[in-house]
Amino acid sequence: MIEIGLGFLLVAGALALAAGAFGIVVAPAGVDLYPLFGAIGTGLVLAAGVLLVAAGRTRRAIAHRPERRHALRSARLTSVALLLVAGLTIGLFLSPGPFNLVRVGGFPMGYYFAAQGALVALVILAFWWAGRQNRIDAEERRS
Repeated sequence: MIEIGLGFLLVAGALALAAGAFGIVVAPAGVDLYPLFGAIGTGLVLAAGVLLVAAGRTRRAIAHRPERRHALRSARLTSVALLLVAGLTIGLFLSPGPFNLVRVGGFPMGYYFAAQGALVALVILAFWWAGRQNRIDAEERRS
């Protein structure tokens, strides 16, 4: 249930960011967060909110429909993995600033961190997802 509430808060926050950017809602002076996030960041916050709502609804459906447990658990795992990808994307989008003070091989460390760290994190996430899906499949075969 908490996932659904947090998802709605993220969706509302993304819509408020977009409304403030397009002048629909007038914000107090100095409270414009849109330049910090931009269109991509606002879209990612919106996507994270939608994925949180989907994960929460799937959890509730698993509790109410035990005959569809395998499909719902697989769908929930996929939505959680997509949520982690969105979080990784937001984190990499906002984090390289402080790392750019250090240089690695002539490149700013923020650039190196974003380029290499994203690949490593996505590979780890793919192996985690495959392991969890194998566990779900094995539990379903036993039942």
